[in-house]
Amino acid sequence: MAKWTARGINIGPTVFCGETRGHRLIGDVPEDLGGHNAGAMPPEWMVPALACCMGTVIALACRERGVPYEGMTLDVECDDIEDEHRLDNFKLTINMPEELDEHMREVVVAAERNCRVANTLMNGAQVEISVAD
Repeated sequence: MAKWTARGINIGPTVFCGETRGHRLIGDVPEDLGGHNAGAMPPEWMVPALACCMGTVIALACRERGVPYEGMTLDVECDDIEDEHRLDNFKLTINMPEELDEHMREVVVAAERNCRVANTLMNGAQVEISVAD
């Protein structure tokens, strides 16, 4: 089993830079929450992460099997369960650039099983938190 790693680095009063595999994401909170709105709030990253992950696995499968996908969009919405500080009830809609026949639809549906973000959200994940000495 491979390990994926990331690091969050405080770069401003409420601003953090998330780094993984040489890429960076900037997270902050809006001004009305005491931040500078320098980036999306980290929980917001989960919403486009689901769309992009699903889109990527579908694009790879479609490209391999000759199914048109360029111009595909994916829309995600979810509920902010504020009192529990979590997101729930994710709904993802895949909008293909043209109507799919049965074979094309099967390619898309089969690809959905390879989305790590969706699989993590649907199956839950164990999270262990510790404070270093």
